[in-house]
Amino acid sequence: MMKCLYLLSAVFHVAAGCALSGDNPTEITGHKGGSVLFPCSCSDLHTKPQKFTWETFRTGRLTEVLNDEHYRGRLQLFNNISPANLSLLISDLREEDEGSYWCRTEKEHREVWLYVKGCELVKKKGVEGVTVFTGESVVLPCVCTDLQDKPKSLKWEFSIPAIGIDHFQEIYPEQTGRHGNRVKLVSNNAPGNLSLLISDLTEEDQGLYRCSVQADRRVFRLSVKVGRRETSTHSRKTDTTPPSEPPQSKTTISPPASSSTTLEQDKQQTHSSLPLGAKTFHQQ
Repeated sequence: MMKCLYLLSAVFHVAAGCALSGDNPTEITGHKGGSVLFPCSCSDLHTKPQKFTWETFRTGRLTEVLNDEHYRGRLQLFNNISPANLSLLISDLREEDEGSYWCRTEKEHREVWLYVKGCELVKKKGVEGVTVFTGESVVLPCVCTDLQDKPKSLKWEFSIPAIGIDHFQEIYPEQTGRHGNRVKLVSNNAPGNLSLLISDLTEEDQGLYRCSVQADRRVFRLSVKVGRRETSTHSRKTDTTPPSEPPQSKTTISPPASSSTTLEQDKQQTHSSLPLGAKTFHQQ
C-alpha cells in the first residue's frame, strides 16, 4: 500500500512539474562591486523543472544571462546542490547590470528588477579650507553618501595654487611627485570611505587637493604652517598647606580637561577609525 502511494506521489510530481514560488515582480537594490542574489525556486522542493534559464532585458532586447560574456566569471547557480533551487548569484556588480531579469521555466517565469547604486560624494560643492602644521598628519575626508557603495574609479590629485589654470597631478592611487609614499586611504573596510591620510607634512604640501569619483569631485585647500600647534592648559594651584598640618587626602584630583583637549577628544571619537597620530582638519 505504501509503495503504491509513493509511486502515485512521484507520478504526480513529475506531471505537475515545477511551480515557481515567490512574488512577481521582485525589486532588489545592489551596490557597485557587491553581490546580489536573485531568488527563484520551485514551491515544492521535491520537484524540478524540465528546463529553466535566466534572461534579461538589460540591453533593451531579451538575452540569456548564463551565456552572456558580460557576466563571465560573475555568476553562480545552486541547482546542482538542490535541483528545485533556481536562484542566481551575480558578483562584482556594475552599473550596466541594472535592469530586468527573468527566471523562466517551461511553464512560467518570475521577474526581478535590479537597481545598482553608485557612489555619490558627500559635500561636493565649493572648496574647503584645511589648516595644519609641519610634521603633523592630516586626513582629507571624502566619502560616499552610502559607505557600502564602491566607486567605479577613484583618484586623488594635487595642485600648487597659481595664477590661471590649476595643474593637478595624481598622487593616489598612483603615487608620484613630492608625496611619495606618504599618502594612503584611511580605511579599506568600508568601500565608500575614500578619505586620504597625508603624513609628515611639509610647507611644500600646501595647495589644492581633489578627490574625484566618476563625475563627482570634492576639493580642499590645505595650508601648512611652520611650528607646533598651541595647546592651552589651566594653571595648577600651588599647595599652600603649612608643613605642620597633615595632608587632607592622599588622593590626587586631576584638573578639568582644557577646551582644546576636549575638542581633540571629540574629534578622535568622531574619527575613531583614523590611524594613531593623524590630525583632524580645521575648517577656515
